[in-house]
Amino acid sequence: MNNFFKYLLVAIISSIVTFLIINQYAPLLIEVPEKDQKILPIDFKKDVNPKELKQVDVKARNIILLIGDGMGPTHISVYRNVQGGPNHKLSFDEFDFSGYVKTHAYNSLVTDSAASATAFSSGVKTINRYVGVDHNNKPTKNITEMLFEKGFVNTIISTSEITHATPAAFASHVSSRYEKEKIAEHIYNSKNHIVLGGGTDYFLPIEEGGIREDGVNFVKKIKKNFHYLETKKDIDNFNYIDRKRIFGLFAEDDLERTEFEPNLLEMLDFSIQESKRMIADGCKGFFIMAEGSKIDWASHDNDYEYYLKEMQEFEKTVEKALNYAQENNDTLVIVTADHETGGLLIEQDDARYRETGKMKISWNTAIGRGTHTGIMIPVFAQGPGAENFSGVMDNTDVFFAMKEALGIENLEDYQCN
Repeated sequence: MNNFFKYLLVAIISSIVTFLIINQYAPLLIEVPEKDQKILPIDFKKDVNPKELKQVDVKARNIILLIGDGMGPTHISVYRNVQGGPNHKLSFDEFDFSGYVKTHAYNSLVTDSAASATAFSSGVKTINRYVGVDHNNKPTKNITEMLFEKGFVNTIISTSEITHATPAAFASHVSSRYEKEKIAEHIYNSKNHIVLGGGTDYFLPIEEGGIREDGVNFVKKIKKNFHYLETKKDIDNFNYIDRKRIFGLFAEDDLERTEFEPNLLEMLDFSIQESKRMIADGCKGFFIMAEGSKIDWASHDNDYEYYLKEMQEFEKTVEKALNYAQENNDTLVIVTADHETGGLLIEQDDARYRETGKMKISWNTAIGRGTHTGIMIPVFAQGPGAENFSGVMDNTDVFFAMKEALGIENLEDYQCN
């Protein structure tokens, strides 16, 4: 009998471990009870119909691209209502141009961040989990690499680890977003002058407290060759004295917003100021990609308070970027998302449509572990070339509209080391 319970215990433990492993690397789909759904056949054509872009006569010198990971239209609507009701104005509402972006990946109606960010950075549709490579796993040239050749200052920012899928697409070329050690190496060797976010673990070997199995200590390399920032205080006290690259790695993994870590707004403000100093020192312009990563994470968790907190930080960052564009007419600001997460809805809270002073919202993809959806996501733009970010566009069109705004094809090669 003792052997029976021993084997039963082993079987239970094995089942739990197997479930956790599968759920980690291939999450199980959990359907919402009593959900009305239908499977419809579609003709999934692979060729994208590119948006016919308007010629931009007065070119942008700078671009700020803000990506709210997982932020769909309802995420903005709910946040607006919480802040001041349906007639309240957010920074999103102050942009001159807005539209919708189709998000599907090369072979899937529902994209992940890797495929969507690759479309933004390279103008290429690819397969989910692919980063900076096309559907044939061939590297794609991204916009930071192009602009580096033209003498621009490039920045990538994330509130998650900097090796996460979205920032990775602007700095690396790998067949899986989970190859984070390789992505960290690519970021170190990338064409980005300023790198800000979390993820120290992916730059350190195991013996130094990180997770790298190759023994390479990229933090040591960064400290030797570049400026290395570890805390918010380092940002506040930074003194620009040369053109060395700037690496800010403020947490072992993602940013938890402790008093020692900068938030998204502070990292954006720092990157703008340092980019301007580099331009004054001879560079031609700047490109900044800043991601509010955890709107997506909160939506996966179906956590309302967490999501609203992340939206607040992102919206304040949007306000900062918009104000900068309004004060500097050579700067294009684009605000969008890579996809929607959670199927967030605003639902009827009273059977007779009476005013209740309340709002009923719900997640509609899974219980406690929300998934991505395939709906179109919003885009907002202000500045030179903003008119091309209106109507309905594909996520690959974002890349080509940025190229047109800057006139990359007509810029002379220039080194801004």
